[in-house]
Amino acid sequence: MPNDNEPAAVIRALDHVGVDFSLPEPVLLDFLGNAEFTPYPALAAALLKLLDGRMLRRPVFLDVIVFNYEHSPGNPSPRSIDDVNFAVLQAAILEGFNNRYGEQNTSFQTLTKPQNQPTPPLQTFMLVVEGAVKTDNGITFVDTDNPQVEVTTKLIDVHSEAASGMVPQELVRIGNGWRFTHGDTELSVSNGEAEAGPRPIRAGSLSEGAHAWPATVGNFSGANGSEVKLLSRIRVGYRPVDVKLLVRAPKNGFAANTAEKARIALDPDVLLVPVEVARFFSDQIPVQEISAASQMALWDQVPIISPTTNFKSVDGSTGELKFAERAWDHWPVPDNEGLYRHLGWVSPDSIWGKARIRFRLVNYIDIKTDNEHAAPGPAPGVNDVRLRENNTTLNEHPQHISDKRVLKVIFMHRIAPPDAPQIGEALLGNNCIGIAAGASDRFATIAHEIGHLITNSGGHSDLPDNVMNDPGPGTQITETQITQARAWAQNFADFWQH
Repeated sequence: MPNDNEPAAVIRALDHVGVDFSLPEPVLLDFLGNAEFTPYPALAAALLKLLDGRMLRRPVFLDVIVFNYEHSPGNPSPRSIDDVNFAVLQAAILEGFNNRYGEQNTSFQTLTKPQNQPTPPLQTFMLVVEGAVKTDNGITFVDTDNPQVEVTTKLIDVHSEAASGMVPQELVRIGNGWRFTHGDTELSVSNGEAEAGPRPIRAGSLSEGAHAWPATVGNFSGANGSEVKLLSRIRVGYRPVDVKLLVRAPKNGFAANTAEKARIALDPDVLLVPVEVARFFSDQIPVQEISAASQMALWDQVPIISPTTNFKSVDGSTGELKFAERAWDHWPVPDNEGLYRHLGWVSPDSIWGKARIRFRLVNYIDIKTDNEHAAPGPAPGVNDVRLRENNTTLNEHPQHISDKRVLKVIFMHRIAPPDAPQIGEALLGNNCIGIAAGASDRFATIAHEIGHLITNSGGHSDLPDNVMNDPGPGTQITETQITQARAWAQNFADFWQH
């Protein structure tokens, strides 16, 4: 046990047994140095005693363990190791483990493994974050809410019970698919505003399990100590997320590689606009391309992993992981002009990002309706009547976010009668735009309609390549439009306040 007067040594010792933390490190150091007024020193000492010779097979946050312990029946808050109830401590760890990883373990013993098992097999040499603008107090601030993370690693030999000896790890990428033999790897992305699940929610980051894949096609083997660059793309918000490389050998579970980790946050000067997407469809008009996955790929530039190629093969006799195989159906890549496109649309981030504005999908709703409200038929009078009625329906939907302001984006097969020219429409004063999912000429339409909300006007620009040009919106914005856009985006700032 480290000296109680050396909190940094306590943190290192806890790290060796699989206990990490989500508090800012200076705060934790202060807590660990204050045995009189906080339970941290006592519980840290108890954890090291409890896990002597063993370690957690996946990390659990110390601050979560402390919270769970103190909120146990009787509200215990120990000030020395003699005050610690080890049964309550085990229950606190178990609760923290299950909540963090979505598991249903019922026994503390299932969470641990011997410390002398093979160490995590990947060695991290460096970590690079896209869009970094500054580093302050250990936090890397980025100008995009979907930064790409690059990690250069080295493959090595690992022990395999099935092979009765050491075997080389192998990582192979062919096209959009890759296979990791004798292990697996992913990025842990935790904390932030919240941990988002597979569907968009009011959150700031991806949850545990952001997959990382080789940057280039090729074969990489631990037999010759191959170095390989892995790529991943994550979501970040204003509150820092903790990013670590998680690696595993055939049978030792995931463990954080503490050689490289980062805290990443969105630059406060970047204005993040929350987006709620609603798809109006009918039995005859399914609007098939509109889904939560495709919308996350458009707004948040999040890769879409193939549902048919994402599996792990485990040896039946030893329980060892033989290989993990995955493939992307789509991952975001800007074109030669620096524009990011998905399903024919240019991402609004590609255009309004020049004003340091980003868009974040926070809610997705499927709304089944009749054919007339999915694809309006011929009708006299105002062309946007069905879109307005759909906006009312969305406002009354139980899943609609009504307590905070959001940008509403309604997708219909058509937003107006067949003879109407528009494939997009902005409902000024309603924070809502309508988009024709069945239109073939897409390009910058979504960004163009957002521009009408930004300028609070139905007017257009006569500049040839301006996003507000009509017909044929371009991708450029003026200094005046930048000023207007930033003033408009400020209206959504309180969405991210907790």
